[in-house]
Amino acid sequence: MNNKITFPKAVLLTCTLTMAIILTSCIVFDGVNFPEAYRTEKKGQYTMEIPEVQELVHIIMALTPTGIKDSNMIDHTTRYYKRVREHFKPYEQEPMVNFYENEFKSIIMNRGLTYRLHKMDACGFYFEGDKIVKDTKYPSTNGTAFNFLQPHTGGLEEFAKKTKFREFYAQNKPYYDSLITAAHKQMPIKKMWSWLEERFPNRYDSYRITFSPLTGGNHSTTRFRTDNFSQTLMFISRPYLIYTFSDGVAEGIMTRVVFTEIDHNYVNPVSDTFANEINQAFAKRETWAKKGTFADDYGNAYSVFNEYMTWAVFTLYAEENLNKADFDYVNERTEAQMENYRGFPKYRAFNTKLRELYKAQQTKNIVELYKPMLDWAKQQ
Repeated sequence: MNNKITFPKAVLLTCTLTMAIILTSCIVFDGVNFPEAYRTEKKGQYTMEIPEVQELVHIIMALTPTGIKDSNMIDHTTRYYKRVREHFKPYEQEPMVNFYENEFKSIIMNRGLTYRLHKMDACGFYFEGDKIVKDTKYPSTNGTAFNFLQPHTGGLEEFAKKTKFREFYAQNKPYYDSLITAAHKQMPIKKMWSWLEERFPNRYDSYRITFSPLTGGNHSTTRFRTDNFSQTLMFISRPYLIYTFSDGVAEGIMTRVVFTEIDHNYVNPVSDTFANEINQAFAKRETWAKKGTFADDYGNAYSVFNEYMTWAVFTLYAEENLNKADFDYVNERTEAQMENYRGFPKYRAFNTKLRELYKAQQTKNIVELYKPMLDWAKQQ
C-alpha cells in the first residue's frame, strides 16, 4: 500500500487554506455528471445518509491517538463509540490507522484539514463486495479539484476486510437508521430550504446531507452546479435526543446544526461579490476572532465574516419560526456558544445589528443587508 499523497502544486497551496475557504467554494467541474434519471429522482428532494465508506474512514480516524484524544473531531460520548473501540481495538496499529495519525501531525495535512478532506471525499465512494468503487457523478466531494481519498482505496479495502468492517456496519444498521429517522424529525429541511431561497438569489435542485455517529463539532459543506442541475452536500453531526427541552427549543438546537451549513451555500456566493468590503471591515482580526480558539480555523477576513453571517442568518430564521420563549433561549445559547466557546467575540453585537436591520426592511432580502452590516462592522 502506498501511503504517500502526490498532487499538483496548485492543490498543495489550496490545502493550506482554512475550512471555510475550501469547503464552501462553488464547485463547477467538467467531470461532474448527474445522469438524467438521478436529476429527475432528486430534483426538489433531500437525503439523509450515513455512507458506508465515510463511516469506515471515521472509524479508522477514531482509532488514532489523535482521535482518541480529540473529542471535537470524534464524539466520545455514545455507546456506539464504545462499540467501535471494543470491536476495532486489536487493529489500532494497522497501516491506515498509522497513515491518518501521521497526516494529522504533518505540516500540510493537519488534523482538521485531513479529517475534513478525507471524510468528505469518502461519501463519493461505495462498496461493491470487498471493493471500494468511486461514484462517477463526482470527481471529488471535498471542495477542491483533487480527490484525497482515491489514492488510499486499496488500504481502506485491506482494513475493512481484515477487521470485518462490513459485518460491523450491517450489525449497526438499525442504529444508523434510527438516527436518520430522528434527523428527519428534528431538522425541517424543506422549511429551511424554502426560507433561504425566498431571501437569497441562489437556487439548488438537491440537498445531500451526510453524517456519522462519530462526528464531533467539525462540520462542512460544498456544492456542485452543472448547466441543468445543482446540488449541495453537507457533513454534520448526528441528531441528539433532547428530553430536557421543549419541542421548540429542541427543534431550534438541532436545526442550527444543519442550517449553519446549508446557509453557507447561500451566504458565501453573496460574500464573493463583497470581498473587498469584507476584507476592509474585518481587517482587525483581533476584533472578530479570538486567538487560541476554534476561530483559528478561519484564516482570513472572508471566512470569519461568513461564519458570523451564517450563524446570524440562522437567528433570523429561528426568530420567525419559534415562539418567543423558545427563540430567546435558543438565541442566548447560540450567542454564548459563538462568543465563549468558538471564539467570535463580537457575535452578539453582530447578531443584534443584523436582526435590527432585517426587521426594519420591507423586502426580507438578506442580500440588501450586506452593505449596511459591513458599514457597521467598519466602525467596530
